[in-house]
Amino acid sequence: MKKIFVLFLLFFLTGMSSLADDFDSSIDADIRKEYVENSNLPPLPSAAPAIHQTTTGEKKPSATVLSYKPLGKTFTIKHGTKVNIVSKTKISDWMHKGQVVSFSSLDNIPTKEGTVIPAGTIFKGRITDAHRPQITSNGGLVELYIDEIYFNGLISKINTKISLVNSKRIYNNDIKGKHSYWHNFYKSLEPGRKVYNGATKCADVFLPIPVVNILAIIPWTFGAVVYTVNFVASPVIAIFSKGGSVSLPAGTAFEVKFKENSQIRG
Repeated sequence: MKKIFVLFLLFFLTGMSSLADDFDSSIDADIRKEYVENSNLPPLPSAAPAIHQTTTGEKKPSATVLSYKPLGKTFTIKHGTKVNIVSKTKISDWMHKGQVVSFSSLDNIPTKEGTVIPAGTIFKGRITDAHRPQITSNGGLVELYIDEIYFNGLISKINTKISLVNSKRIYNNDIKGKHSYWHNFYKSLEPGRKVYNGATKCADVFLPIPVVNILAIIPWTFGAVVYTVNFVASPVIAIFSKGGSVSLPAGTAFEVKFKENSQIRG
């Protein structure tokens, strides 16, 4: 009995599947017939068009190759070469750090390759430190480094030191005003000296007179006391006095020395 029921169920399901297929086919046929008879409707596609997704990567910028042309030849000024130059502007301790000073060479400058850099070549330097005279009798200061040379329209860096300014030896590129302690010391004695000289002249008036010549000691003593006090105070006065200023007019002579071999473009 169970087997008969199973066979009946399988036959029923198979029949239903066939009826469903026939029903779907009849509906599809009716739809196609309606599309054919009605010319205003667009034709049915035979197959869905395939959608292709194209992935476009970002375009990378092409690398630009830079080419450099050599800027003329290179000449070498040897280490130890000395060059005489003159300033084209005034130099003073009123200047500030970073200011540029121009110079012009007086000599032809030989190079290792045999080329001569002519007189009149422009040198340029920079102020690295400057200050006015100070109250400790120290003078003003200008620290100057000459570090560029202009040749054939090109700028080259150089390493030099200033050895002479107006034939005076210079150390560490420092142009200093006069240290005037002893000058100020002697100058500070001037008031006491004047009082003493005046008192001495007054005493000389009384000395020839026999009765009053003893009075000559009074002005002389006064002058001596003032002069002594002035002498004792002079070292302190000199310390709190200022030194000399730095003031070099245009055309001042300098001598610079190359501290190393320098490559000059030109």
